[in-house]
Amino acid sequence: MKKLVTPFRVGLLVIAAGAFFLAFFLFSQKGNLSDDESVGIWAYFRDASGLSPKSRVQIAGIPVGVISNITLEGTRAKVFLRIQKGVDMRQDAVITKRSESLLGDFLLDLNPGTEQAPPLEPGGQIRRVIDSQGMEAVFESLGQITADIQQVTGALREVLGGERGTGSLQRIVENTVKLSDAVNEMVRINGERLNSILINFEGVSADVRGLTRENQAEVTRIVSNIEYITKDVREVLGSVKKIVGSNEEGLQEGVGNLKDSLAKLDRTLGNLESITTTVREGEGVVGTLLQDRQLGQKLTETVEDVADYASRLTGLQTEVGVQSAWLMTQGRSKNTVSLRLIPKPDKYYLLEIIDDPRGMVEVRTVQNNPPDSGQPVTQTQKITKETFKISAQLAKRYYFTTLRFGLIESTGGVGADLHFLKDALELKLDAFNLSAEELRYPRLRATLRAQAFDHLFVTVGMDDILNAQQRDTATNRLIAGRDVFFGGGLFFTDDDLKALIPSLPVP
Repeated sequence: MKKLVTPFRVGLLVIAAGAFFLAFFLFSQKGNLSDDESVGIWAYFRDASGLSPKSRVQIAGIPVGVISNITLEGTRAKVFLRIQKGVDMRQDAVITKRSESLLGDFLLDLNPGTEQAPPLEPGGQIRRVIDSQGMEAVFESLGQITADIQQVTGALREVLGGERGTGSLQRIVENTVKLSDAVNEMVRINGERLNSILINFEGVSADVRGLTRENQAEVTRIVSNIEYITKDVREVLGSVKKIVGSNEEGLQEGVGNLKDSLAKLDRTLGNLESITTTVREGEGVVGTLLQDRQLGQKLTETVEDVADYASRLTGLQTEVGVQSAWLMTQGRSKNTVSLRLIPKPDKYYLLEIIDDPRGMVEVRTVQNNPPDSGQPVTQTQKITKETFKISAQLAKRYYFTTLRFGLIESTGGVGADLHFLKDALELKLDAFNLSAEELRYPRLRATLRAQAFDHLFVTVGMDDILNAQQRDTATNRLIAGRDVFFGGGLFFTDDDLKALIPSLPVP
């Protein structure tokens, strides 16, 4: 009868573990929202590739809904969404399709809109949709720009290139020199005539002054005005004469510089035409990218994947913690160093190194040949070793519950955390050591953690709740059974470590 009890217990444990993992899998795959807790809206997409029913809809990285259905309407995809009722949707809401991972999955980022816009009724349409753009549109724009540049360079080459263009430039330079000479001569001749006119005006003014003694005041004002006018004209003509006459050599030098600049422009346009021709024919790296659309698409996807990976890497948060708990029955302390890597607010990876006074039980088989008197040939020895234990878990949060699975103290196990009072109070449940021979039931641990201050927390709980106490006969060490514990610990984020490390003394 005793031989049947142990297999029966193992079978029950396997069934219970399978049921727990099945429930955990179904709970983690849950994505639809019921009609009582959500509202339906829809939007048109030009490209719905990568989207599927149950794809996430999120605001600021927090899931607020899912895709319920996708249908084809004309040449566009009509995507139906289920959004939580607590989200205040407005008519100017914006929805964006964004890549979620390197595997080609996409999700929808939702901006519910501004308070000034009218509310969006249930079953309404989101009209502002941003599809992810590929590189084909960019390549088409580059092709149009290249064609325009070729037309411009061809027109300039026809006008300025060859013997005809050279002759036109020479005539322009000759006409400019002749024009400067004509202007200089005209200013010189007109300067002499203006001097004669001024002398005549002085004589006339003297005669008029003598003839109009009765209106002397008015004549004086008229003559004064004329003097001012002639003075201004003389200053203007003198300035023009100085500029044109004295800088004739500088003007010729400027015309020569213009000719050199036009020659350089012609050579530059020739080089530009050669480059655009090489690119159009698909030669070189740029030409290959512009001509091979498949290669360009792969390059676009690679750049997007690298950018997404870099954004995830830069957004990774790190938390380092130290914890110590006093075991009442054991009479010793249990110490833990932990590292949490948090890529998203609802997901993290937990690594722990534990110094557990229970140690690890190692089973050895010893064969005595010849055996001692009254002893069997093969004997089984159980040895408790003092060693560190390792935990490596993956955790995912759903509302107020966080589910964990992986290695717990160097054995397979699962766990769940219940969060209360804005995460200030947590109830942690762990089940592990599912197949240990020295345990009648799996090792079940309950821990209540309270965060009293920033970076400081206290814990209290009970370990191995289901099993009776067992001690090592040689060392009297507790290796199984219920044990009450209490303790506390500290934790620091990467921002805290960045501020703390520079202040540490360096030897």
